[in-house]
Amino acid sequence: MAEATTAKNAVDTNVSQLDDDKTAQEGEFVGATLQIASETQNGQAEAPEVEFAGPGITRNRPGSVIGQRSVVSTSSRTSRRPGVVKSDTTSSTFFSYKENSFQSAVDKVSTVIKPELDGELLGAWLLVEIDHWDFEREKIVLLTANSMFIIKYNFITQTLQEYRRIMLHIIDAILIGDFVYPNSSLMPDRQHGGIQIRWASGTELSFGQKWNPWCTDIPWATLAHHPILYNPKENETVTFNVDEFFESLLQATSKVFETKRPNEKVKVIEGPILIESYASLPSMVFNQSGLGFFRDRNGLCF
Repeated sequence: MAEATTAKNAVDTNVSQLDDDKTAQEGEFVGATLQIASETQNGQAEAPEVEFAGPGITRNRPGSVIGQRSVVSTSSRTSRRPGVVKSDTTSSTFFSYKENSFQSAVDKVSTVIKPELDGELLGAWLLVEIDHWDFEREKIVLLTANSMFIIKYNFITQTLQEYRRIMLHIIDAILIGDFVYPNSSLMPDRQHGGIQIRWASGTELSFGQKWNPWCTDIPWATLAHHPILYNPKENETVTFNVDEFFESLLQATSKVFETKRPNEKVKVIEGPILIESYASLPSMVFNQSGLGFFRDRNGLCF
């Protein structure tokens, strides 16, 4: 299955219209909406206080490869697959889990950051992106003062393959909750949750976008925990936890809104997150086989 493999073809998201007050269309999810902001004495919106947990924060724990512990909570805010446990043997098949592999990757991909545009690097995570065709892929996610990056990195060849830059001020809403399929879908329940970051609110996908599985200009990004989080040694590790990214993204976006969209607040919607997949055998095989992850598969590495 062909994919774009060069960084020069990466998509920089740029939306000129900001409109997050559109009426929901038929079939579109509508959930509970939280307006995240507090008022100071002078009436100015204040960003929620959430501690960043990115590179440089080290809390060594026995057995943990990364060593960064959750500072938000000891339990996951988004649901995890029940009964799933990743053993050390299984975890070791992920090239991203090799010693120093993730930090080395972050050092390499950080070159895409333009300080004058993006600001300083705040944190890095290793998560799963679920695309609009329901395919799961391992991605490095960088958060800076003004932007977020979703990066495909080959942990075997140690090369950056493609990335997307999303400016924080264009974000219209952040959804958090369990993933669900349409009622008429034949797909098995996912039984876990995550987040979806949306921009270009109210924009319908074109025919070419919706039916092109390799389209990279979809106006949302859907992220979930990395499978390594299911290793008991890594249950509280910042790097693999989408909850940690959500909290840091919320704080960073709130700060950006103070200057870029001062009369608006970060919109957080809690409730089911719809994945429009009805009977996708290719995505089921792809996801169950873990083909979106760089792994050692009994001597075959891909």
